Amino acid sequence: MKKESSYENIHYNGAVNVIRADVFPQTFPLHWHNHVEMAVWPENSEEEGAGKDPDVSELPVLRINQTAYQMSPGDILFIWPGEVHEVVENTCGELIGLQFPVTLFDELSDFKPFFHFFRIFHLISGSEEPELTPRVMAHIRRILAVQEEGGTFSGVEAVIGLYEMFMDFGNYIKNTMPEESNPSSVSAGRAFEKISAACGYIIDNCERELSLESAAAQAGFSVCYFSRIFKRFTNYNFVEYLALQRIKKAQILLSDPDKSITEVSYQAGFKSISTFNRVFRQYKGCSPSEYRKYYLKSL
Repeated sequence: MKKESSYENIHYNGAVNVIRADVFPQTFPLHWHNHVEMAVWPENSEEEGAGKDPDVSELPVLRINQTAYQMSPGDILFIWPGEVHEVVENTCGELIGLQFPVTLFDELSDFKPFFHFFRIFHLISGSEEPELTPRVMAHIRRILAVQEEGGTFSGVEAVIGLYEMFMDFGNYIKNTMPEESNPSSVSAGRAFEKISAACGYIIDNCERELSLESAAAQAGFSVCYFSRIFKRFTNYNFVEYLALQRIKKAQILLSDPDKSITEVSYQAGFKSISTFNRVFRQYKGCSPSEYRKYYLKSL
């Protein structure tokens, strides 16, 4: 019997919490939290029946931000902090969960600008990301192995495995960024670094008054060029990206029951409660009050 009541109400004995396949829930209702979660279906060629396609009716389904993801062997599903999600169905008994606090990356300036790009990814699979998926899965296997072995520094080894996984992930993203069509422009790699710096600036200051001009100056580009290249690299224009970061800040603030919705709105950088409610619903599909009800604390 799967202990669904214990799922998500986690206590981190180390930096990484592992949810074994035998306790990963068959269903779990809508909720969100402030840590990163991964659902993993590791392939094992040594198991009886390996190599056979599983019955479609047995494939697990998880929903994130109103989008349903059906998983297959070898798939990895990322659930980022603040995303409303649920386990719709999981009867295969193969899913493993990994959970870890995003604060592991807060003091690492190299990672911080990448988190927007990481969050674009949810389901990664061999068919859609044949280069990325096996690389990420190799790191996951290492993390699971050191956690299973338990050694003196297993927690440290698991964190190192996470850092190496996200380094590999970040390099993949960087190397697959679109090349600039103008041969006289900066190289794609150098442009990525500058846009990443601008993203970090916006993330760190989103609750303040920010302008397109100040973000462009942070990157060292003209406003016109910055607007064009920022959109290419992030899929958002400046106003959209700033609003998204304010919503992410609001998500964290909403986990504090002592803060009113109005307080959350202004502390996240919104000038009016009506604008906050409208933009929040646009990005999250529910009101801030409804969203707060879905919050599930890690005990």
